[in-house]
Amino acid sequence: MKLHLLLKLCFALLLMLSVACRSNPANEAMAAESGQGAIASPTVIYVVRHAEKDVSDPKNEDPGLTPAGVERAEALRATLQGQEVGALYTTKYIRTQNTLKPLAEARQLALEEYEAHDFNSLKEKILEKHRGETVVIAGHSNTVLPIVEAFGANRPVPTILDSSYDFLFKLTVPATGAPTVETSHFGAASK
Repeated sequence: MKLHLLLKLCFALLLMLSVACRSNPANEAMAAESGQGAIASPTVIYVVRHAEKDVSDPKNEDPGLTPAGVERAEALRATLQGQEVGALYTTKYIRTQNTLKPLAEARQLALEEYEAHDFNSLKEKILEKHRGETVVIAGHSNTVLPIVEAFGANRPVPTILDSSYDFLFKLTVPATGAPTVETSHFGAASK
């Protein structure tokens, strides 16, 4: 009878010990660091061309946005309203900065500058600093598609015309496996 009681006590102690080890926050943190446990979140990258630029002064190499461009920038903010955006990347040009300005103000995020034609450095920086987050990149008609390709996704459209401002490309870069890209439009349809 004493042996039976002793076995019950040992069993209860083992059960409590296994539960305590299983719910130990230190063990969960170690599992997360080693890549065990939860599946890593994909990195989501929205890539847009800057909104409509003011071409009234042909000598101005760094024009701002037209009123339609300002409206499109607001439309982008509204389109991404439900997304948890962690970073915003623009080139040195005012038109890309002003395209993301409403998002930056709404989210209280700084605009991070990247070199317009250094696609691989941009990719490396985003995947190093923002893996598992959502990022928005504003580019140019001749850089948006190479940015998508730099992340390993296929070109979703053959080209972006100089008159096209409404494309929104959503890149999903998983921790493992091939990236995917979805194409949508935002704001007023481009003419």
